[in-house]
Amino acid sequence: MGYDRDIYGKEFVDKKQILEIKIQDIILPSCEDTLDEKAEDVLMNVMGFIDDCLEKLYGLKRFYNVKKTEDLVGHLIMGLSPHTSAGVIGRVIGFSKTQGFYTHPYFHCLMRRDCDGDEAGIVLLMDVLLNFSRYYIPDHRGAKQDEPLVLSSKIIPSEVDDMVFDMDIVDKYPLELYEAALEYKNPWDVKIKTVKDVLNTPAEFDGFGFTHNVSSINKGVMCSSYKTIPAMMDKVEAQMKVADKVRAVQESDVARLVIERHFIRDLKGNLRKFSMQQFRCVDCNEKYRRPPLIGRCKCGGRIIFTISEGSVVKYLEPSLFLAEKYNLPTYLKQNLELTKRRIESVFGKEKDKQKGLRDWFK
Repeated sequence: MGYDRDIYGKEFVDKKQILEIKIQDIILPSCEDTLDEKAEDVLMNVMGFIDDCLEKLYGLKRFYNVKKTEDLVGHLIMGLSPHTSAGVIGRVIGFSKTQGFYTHPYFHCLMRRDCDGDEAGIVLLMDVLLNFSRYYIPDHRGAKQDEPLVLSSKIIPSEVDDMVFDMDIVDKYPLELYEAALEYKNPWDVKIKTVKDVLNTPAEFDGFGFTHNVSSINKGVMCSSYKTIPAMMDKVEAQMKVADKVRAVQESDVARLVIERHFIRDLKGNLRKFSMQQFRCVDCNEKYRRPPLIGRCKCGGRIIFTISEGSVVKYLEPSLFLAEKYNLPTYLKQNLELTKRRIESVFGKEKDKQKGLRDWFK
């Protein structure tokens, strides 16, 4: 695999020795504490499908021939992030018991991701080369996202997102850093070696070091709570509980930002899409700009929405809850109220629910 020495330059003789991951190698997630399938199970199924295509459709030899998980090691994949169209080639070197995949900071930045929780996609390289074509995607601009239109075969450090250039690459922090922190100085007031200092030199590829030892990369939180908590309202409450406990943040600001940056944008955007949506036949998948007057498809199938009411209103209740509980600015409350009225004008008001006498006593 190309790993012959550990981070201290010593030859490998012990499994406890630490190596520095190469910039295009990845460790895939194999987490059991989640509803998602393990990466190796998904990829092995896809490998079998690709081999069948090569053999039965194209009359070629099978390429992968995987029998067990270890057979995946060494194969090439493409990393692709949501809302992008540029992939990067990587090599599988193993699996972790966590939900996220491990790779070099360069790899994350080339995928336009800074490990802030956004999901990334991994596709077998043979799958990209064999089963993708521009003929499969529509002409409008939005269709160009999440597609491997461009593929980078080699990572050049100086050409990745410049966010990683400020990452420190030392094995310990100087005393001056902690003294500066006590005085609330700016980060640039303390000189610490960063990626920027080694760009375009042999040192830009390795020797980055680390500051804190761990006994295993598989210890700690294996799976994000965002995955394990089922309902959106419960996710919001869990997030606000963390904000209430952390002294470094103001919980009302967190609530406001969640609404302004995420919820209300989705509410308005999905409502707009709902009013412009097409209608689809459940039998033949024929799409209509307007539903036929006869109320069914020409094939006789049932016509349904392509965008559901649930996708429009899912953030309304959490938004109203946050605005009321944290007494957010009047302007934001009025904005939500107007959005609520627009939604009710389309779907109608929620019917009053009949309650039993027991509900009024505690």
